[in-house]
Amino acid sequence: MDRRELIIERTVAVKRELAWLGWTKPEHIVHWWGPGNFTATVYEMDVRPGGIWRYSLAPVDGKGDEAYCKATYCEVSEPYRLYYIDSFTDRDWNVAEGSEMPTIIAFEEIAGGTKLTITTRFQEVKQLESAEAMGMIEGYKETLTRLENHFI
Repeated sequence: MDRRELIIERTVAVKRELAWLGWTKPEHIVHWWGPGNFTATVYEMDVRPGGIWRYSLAPVDGKGDEAYCKATYCEVSEPYRLYYIDSFTDRDWNVAEGSEMPTIIAFEEIAGGTKLTITTRFQEVKQLESAEAMGMIEGYKETLTRLENHFI
């Protein structure tokens, strides 16, 4: 079988309940979501099965395009697991064809913090390879560092 999943694991020095709040409350996520050179704007965040999270990421320096995204929550098991389908959209929130990325965030309480496991599934191998080439792994690493720093 072709590898179509990107799995990022990271332990953050934040209690699981805070990590969960960071991931599910707009007043927190706007401070850390995205790589360090981007700002996040949350337009809607309804964390429940069937709920929608609409957000954008924009380069801090204003150079480059703003990315619009919409996630639909499939499973919300507080404070253990989030499962949503994340997608790129246009400015009117129309999902870009073929951009759907099922994503699972697992929150495991461990000594000294929370182990986060992010699993993102791609429809095709070439989409995974493209995401890796554009820096998705590094972006997630920066994002999780920002999450940790937000609560420290």
